[in-house]
Amino acid sequence: MSEGAVGRESLVDDEGVVLFGDILRLVNTIGDRAARVMRDATGLTGTEFEVLLRLARQPQNRATNARLAQELSVDSGGLTRLIARMEAAGLLTRHPHPDDRRATLLEPTPHGWDQLTRALEAHVPQVTADLLEPLTQVERLILRELVSKVLTSDAGSRQSATPGSCTAHESHPDPPHVKQTNGDTP
Repeated sequence: MSEGAVGRESLVDDEGVVLFGDILRLVNTIGDRAARVMRDATGLTGTEFEVLLRLARQPQNRATNARLAQELSVDSGGLTRLIARMEAAGLLTRHPHPDDRRATLLEPTPHGWDQLTRALEAHVPQVTADLLEPLTQVERLILRELVSKVLTSDAGSRQSATPGSCTAHESHPDPPHVKQTNGDTP
């Protein structure tokens, strides 16, 4: 066996590579089911659901495009097209920002609120069954702590320096939000 093959074999089985693959598989498996459940219930894509959910969590249920782009980890051009489609579908509306003439505030419409509610009614039982029910209360708390620790660490906040590399978000373009609870099933 060549020296390159030996090095490659050890990298293929690297603990971080294997764990990252397992996390992607988990996100994609649960995410695909969640997207399908929400789409069947409402017609919303996972990203449309995320926009409405993020707006619902904002003060006064409003946010700027820039704030949403940051929270969703998407570029402003992609978000602008998404917002235009959602506005045309009657899911959200734009309002002038009271303090910044260059910015607009986005807000769900009554139809957007209805769709979000219907999506959550379908999503919560599915994500509970897929993500929470297999775990004990203690395991849920530990998982939440570990995920938070990685996300808030320096490694969790670094941008990829490798051109063409893929992040978990890019591998699942419509990631559904996994609702966090206080440890109780929602």
